[in-house]
Amino acid sequence: MNLFKTFKQELKRKVTIMLIPHGKLKPVKLSVSLLLFCVFMVSWTGVTVWSGYLASRHIDYLKVKTDNKIMKVRLMLFATQLENTKNLIERLQNNDDKIRSLLALDTKKAIIEGDLAPQSYTGAGGPSLNQSNAFALVLSGKINKVNYTSLANQAVELNKKYEFMQKSYSEIMNNIKYQRAVFMATPRGWPAEGRVTSNFGFRFHPFFQSKDFHSGLDIANELNTPVYCTANGRVVFSGWQSGYGNIVVIDHGYGLRTAYGHLAKRLAKVGDYVERGKEIGKMGASGVATGTHVHYEVHYKGKAVNPMSYLKDNSLS
Repeated sequence: MNLFKTFKQELKRKVTIMLIPHGKLKPVKLSVSLLLFCVFMVSWTGVTVWSGYLASRHIDYLKVKTDNKIMKVRLMLFATQLENTKNLIERLQNNDDKIRSLLALDTKKAIIEGDLAPQSYTGAGGPSLNQSNAFALVLSGKINKVNYTSLANQAVELNKKYEFMQKSYSEIMNNIKYQRAVFMATPRGWPAEGRVTSNFGFRFHPFFQSKDFHSGLDIANELNTPVYCTANGRVVFSGWQSGYGNIVVIDHGYGLRTAYGHLAKRLAKVGDYVERGKEIGKMGASGVATGTHVHYEVHYKGKAVNPMSYLKDNSLS
């Protein structure tokens, strides 16, 4: 009981608080009871702690809100990229269908000169309805309703389809490259201007006056008429050959070779790579010849074939 009275009296005791400002201002002295001072300090401490707690909660809220906004932006960017990838794959599919349809044709013209730009060709595939809905929700900003699993699955499917399209494109382009290489290596067109004076096959030899087999085609014109290469290839012989006189032989690959004989002048040497239309010599009458002409031969897999079938058409068809 005495202790309680003592404590009560202590609380009634005055406490002096003095504020001494810097400068010329007078000090301020404030006298309050110890009880009031304790109540004030407890209240101040409580308010400070509570304010800190609220501030912390608010900061966490702002952080979560910011993270959600960042996630929303990233998700929208991701969805946009997926949409662009899907559109790209659809265009690749259209091109793939178109090129494969060209390769199915019987004419080289479609392969060599075919327009590979995307048009209204029918490609198949694409996302499911659920996946398309996921895209629509993301792009419309309704992130909370997005099925993230569906979106992730679509990303995986698009990646697989893209890899498949790359492989398919590689196969097609290799096929086209082969077709073009074969086409450019195939003799086509006339090696020189003029008129045919002797055809391929058995004939009565104008020089020896006897029947023999003519392994090429004779095209006559004026002396020094340009003689051209009829396909891309490499010169494997350029010199004098008995009976042929000055002759140039070109290997075109794929078992094809051409020969140009009785030249007045050779303009290509061994090792030269020549393209179709390149002048390789001048028409003459060297070797065994009764007049100015070029003796033109086409060989396939080591056997002479009729050059006439290679002269008929100089187009790509």
